[in-house]
Amino acid sequence: MGTSDWKNWDMEAKRAFYANLSLELTDHKRQLFQDKVAQRTRHFSLALEDMMKSQNASALMRTADAFGIHKVDVYDKNECFNVSSGISKGVEKWLDASFFNTYNEGGTKEWADQLKVSGRKLYVTALDEGALPIDAIDPAVPATILFGNEQEGASPLIQELADERIYIPMRGFVESFNVSVSCGIVLHHLTLGMEKAGIKKGLAPEDELNTLIHWALRTIPNPQRFL
Repeated sequence: MGTSDWKNWDMEAKRAFYANLSLELTDHKRQLFQDKVAQRTRHFSLALEDMMKSQNASALMRTADAFGIHKVDVYDKNECFNVSSGISKGVEKWLDASFFNTYNEGGTKEWADQLKVSGRKLYVTALDEGALPIDAIDPAVPATILFGNEQEGASPLIQELADERIYIPMRGFVESFNVSVSCGIVLHHLTLGMEKAGIKKGLAPEDELNTLIHWALRTIPNPQRFL
């Protein structure tokens, strides 16, 4: 069994592998990884449906990282999504990102089913009378927060498949925020509520170790030496 199969190893073997990798990291980087992985969460995740501009999607990934959101799912029916590293500031290296590409209509229900795996709730941002204000959402419930594209918002089908449609109450003349601003407000509100509910950040032990290995392999020079 080669080292490329490390994801299937037991915890003891993975710990030894990371110990070997971490020798290639500076003391500062090792400590930074430990500090940051302790602030990650899968309690909430982010989903992006058919973003028209990769710059906006990249900005939302950056926002997810800032709030410790570890999982980002991207649905793209038009073209292969490309991260704009100048905007994302390279955070895609630190996120658990999955991409669902179709290049045509269809696949939305299959994608929604993936997002709701293990009983996770699916909350879709929408501007309609049936949507709930974000302060009506219980932050103790694990959920995926989905944002639709910049012009049309979330598709009618994904809204129909959602467990709840949510919105940010507004007091001014404008009817909506920029999608990146909306994402920041929603994630701040929910992650703060999660912590107030006593749900600590952090990943399960094996998930944490897998993440540290991924981060190390994405950091050290010529990681193929270890694979």
